[in-house]
Amino acid sequence: MAGHQIAIRRAGTGDLERLIALDHRAATGDAVRLSLLRQSVDDGHCLVHTDPVAIDGFVLVRRRHFFERDFVDLLLVDPLARRRGIGTALMEAALHRAGSSQVFTSTNRSNGPMRGLLERTVWTFSGELDGLDEGDPELVYFKWR
Repeated sequence: MAGHQIAIRRAGTGDLERLIALDHRAATGDAVRLSLLRQSVDDGHCLVHTDPVAIDGFVLVRRRHFFERDFVDLLLVDPLARRRGIGTALMEAALHRAGSSQVFTSTNRSNGPMRGLLERTVWTFSGELDGLDEGDPELVYFKWR
């Protein structure tokens, strides 16, 4: 929207409550997800997208987590703010700030919106992992910075 200021910045501890609220798994008490969010914020590995009012999306990037390459662990955009380029902007920011020349991510085959974003932004399909989620293979992608 014209005139609206948006920003992508590193998340701080004061953002944690909003991140949890955006993430259904964390909001419903998933201890693993809560720990991941807290640790990512503490380690400086979480970027948030803000509009003039609130955080409407975030991305978690673990440094050198995947064969010494950065790994986009989680991308989440508020359902009410989707289809506005926020996911694309967060992924671009993650790439721009990456500590490795090649960045990886993955998503379930069933996650059409994320697969579409990766295809539109020209991530390269790397392979498929079976056995993580029954009947829903994990698709791995990468992109050079």
